[in-house]
Amino acid sequence: MHSKDPLRNWADIRLFLAIHDEGSLVAASDVLALTQPTVGRRLAAMEERFGTPLFVRSGRRMQLTDAGAGILDSARRMEREMLAIERSLEVHSTALCGEVTISATEGTGTDWLAPVLFDFHQQYPEILVKVQVENRAVDLLHREADIALRLGRPSQPALIARHLTTVGFGLYASPAYLEHAGVPESIEALKGHNLVALDSLQGTGPFSKGESLLEGNYVFLSNSLAALMSAIKAGFGIGGLSHRWVAMHGGFVRVLPDYTANELDMWLVTHEELRYSARIRAVSDFITERVLADRALFEHGTR
Repeated sequence: MHSKDPLRNWADIRLFLAIHDEGSLVAASDVLALTQPTVGRRLAAMEERFGTPLFVRSGRRMQLTDAGAGILDSARRMEREMLAIERSLEVHSTALCGEVTISATEGTGTDWLAPVLFDFHQQYPEILVKVQVENRAVDLLHREADIALRLGRPSQPALIARHLTTVGFGLYASPAYLEHAGVPESIEALKGHNLVALDSLQGTGPFSKGESLLEGNYVFLSNSLAALMSAIKAGFGIGGLSHRWVAMHGGFVRVLPDYTANELDMWLVTHEELRYSARIRAVSDFITERVLADRALFEHGTR
């Protein structure tokens, strides 16, 4: 017989949604920062209290039972309400202390943002900045980050987005590769060269293989911008890099300088309610100021 109080707290619903969204106990345990056995025990206890299974294992995935599907919409409404409570509390935060999570892509997050944030730390030593380096667009509405530096305008509602600059790209190669293979004089000449690109399934940008119109012998693909840069520097072939990244690292030769790829717009994005949080506003204002000061670096690779 199931308990008269089957739903104990919000943690039960969060566990239920994590299993549904991630599709397995293992993936849900990562999201919840719990061990897989703990997730399994808590699910079993919740199902016992409800008196009915909420999931059934189908291959490697956890599928909702009819009972689980019946409570999914209500669980989503609870999730939205809890997130609204968290944001409301954050709105009233005026202390310049605590944690702020920033999402940024490779290159921007590793080479440019990290040293810039040291200057911020000198001014606000009690604010802990946490930088998440990833090329996907994080979900700010679900608080995966407080601030995001994104390439491309965000489409989610209830977000505050400010256009900061454009990021310029060009074709680059190592001196060793060009000494061996020669310098192409035209786009058509690239057909006889080795090319390096972002993986079409995972990379995005003006030089990802799936979006590029460049014809040639593709010899290296990666979902990592850092790996792409290392491959070009090692001499694999010719590939697209941002002017900023090249300027900060050196060791590259620009190929076909008259050829320009599409520029990508850089946006600073946060949730509309979080603009009233003092510490998040301080970080947002600081990053904005520094990007604008380095606009020429992002656009052309010059200071």
